[in-house]
Amino acid sequence: MRALIALAGVTALAGCVAAFPIDRPSDYTAESKLSTCKVDLPQDWKDGLSRNRTEAGSHEKVIVVAADGDAGTTLVKTTRNRTTELVLRDHGKRQQVMAVQDDAQLFGVEFDGRWVTFSTTPSPSSHTTTTYAWDSRNDGAPVQIGDSGAVVHNGKAAWSDSNGVHLYDLAKKKDRIVGQGKEPVFLGDAVIWLQDGKFRAEAALPEQLKNATPGSVASDGSTVVWTQDDELRGWREGWTEPRELAGIKSVPKTEGIVFPRVSGDFVSWQSESSYVTDIRSGATMHTTDGAYWLEVHGGALTQQGWRVAATAPLSALSPLRRC
Repeated sequence: MRALIALAGVTALAGCVAAFPIDRPSDYTAESKLSTCKVDLPQDWKDGLSRNRTEAGSHEKVIVVAADGDAGTTLVKTTRNRTTELVLRDHGKRQQVMAVQDDAQLFGVEFDGRWVTFSTTPSPSSHTTTTYAWDSRNDGAPVQIGDSGAVVHNGKAAWSDSNGVHLYDLAKKKDRIVGQGKEPVFLGDAVIWLQDGKFRAEAALPEQLKNATPGSVASDGSTVVWTQDDELRGWREGWTEPRELAGIKSVPKTEGIVFPRVSGDFVSWQSESSYVTDIRSGATMHTTDGAYWLEVHGGALTQQGWRVAATAPLSALSPLRRC
């Protein structure tokens, strides 16, 4: 029986708190800020999401926060009766990973198909963070690996704190510092990160990334995307130079482009509402329908709406058409 880990039993060390998407009201809408190609939400995307949806009760909140490559296994955060659980759903099976007392105390969930990383705080107002790793193939409890939110890829985790950028082998439980900076992401099996407004790497940095001036960065291991002023930019192996993927209007001033996530040919991001960009066409989907707050996680498109959570495999979605 999987152990239930109560928040009262968590011991945390002071560390840096990573930035994670802020929950919007479930019926939140905002007009498009796009200055680049905009398309509406395709009907087949709606149909795909409707086939795998979870209805929440009046006192429940359900959010899909991570998925594996084919969207068959998901991590779901469920809040009911003043308790929040992180649960792995694997083709009909259910395994609890952790439980806390408040939804805001568990965040930063990442999943590489086997390993799960996530962070907790002792209270919603606390900035003291503990980061855990959990092996979904074993029946053990999550293990503390650090005190700052981590990303995970192919059995390795990476994070940054006051000591530097960490690269941690989850199976071997071996940690090493690879440099100084913040926001590490994986590119292949190597780690790149930000320092003084530039990309850095332990080994040779791809030539195409040397002149970039990223604000925030995300990667799925093969494609790296970043914010740069009012643009979303990206690069993957085989491209001779970075490309502009999407852009927003500079006036009126907004929160900018925040919280990018990339999986294959799709990038999700936020600017007062949610957007999904198709790298192949350069088109970006936006809708003011508050039922469709969309993100990409692993191989899934996830939906968060009023008392509804849903997923659809990215592989089953039609490409967004060019303008």
